[in-house]
Amino acid sequence: MNRRGLPLAWMIAGALALPVHAADMPDVKVQAVLSGVATGGTAKPGGVAAETLWLKGDRVRVDFDAGQGRRGRILRDGRGHAWLFMSTSDRALPAQHVPIGAITRLDPVQPCWKLGFACDKVGQRVIAGRQSEGWRYRHAEQSGPGGTDSGTFWIDAQYGLLLAFQGKDVGEHARRMETTAVDFQAIPDDTFKAPAAVRQDIENADRRADALRGYSH
Repeated sequence: MNRRGLPLAWMIAGALALPVHAADMPDVKVQAVLSGVATGGTAKPGGVAAETLWLKGDRVRVDFDAGQGRRGRILRDGRGHAWLFMSTSDRALPAQHVPIGAITRLDPVQPCWKLGFACDKVGQRVIAGRQSEGWRYRHAEQSGPGGTDSGTFWIDAQYGLLLAFQGKDVGEHARRMETTAVDFQAIPDDTFKAPAAVRQDIENADRRADALRGYSH
């Protein structure tokens, strides 16, 4: 290659290495199976749950079913607000520290950069029809997927979508998630609305939280 062509090659290589942002990924519906991940004390730590996630930009909805009395929904708006709705209650509970759905997508090139710990690539798998890259991590404390301290996670090679993880928390409890289906489809905005009975209370609480953080809508 001559010198005149080098700048163009550098630009192309740089573009390929840029992280994939939430807005770059189409809307997607994901179905998965969880084991060992508690939902803020509402699910048995060693139980199994089915979950369905809807992702649209930075917004996330997770519906989970861990058996009678342990069914619920988590809404995350991408602005630091997260709420948990259990089938056994008509109240909304703060869910910032609930691990389910807290990590849904990562930079395909440097997935652990924003998580604050190191990880090493370990290979490839096909999960739910999607090519994925595996990354091994340790000493994450509670910052790994599902609140894990160490383990391996697998992300979609194109979009960085979290497809699976297997690890342990700081108490050596095993936690696991495996995606069973991925469906890229348009998702209506109403999918991410809180139940009407508590919607106004949630909006008021979010505004108060934003004011305390100096965040403007």
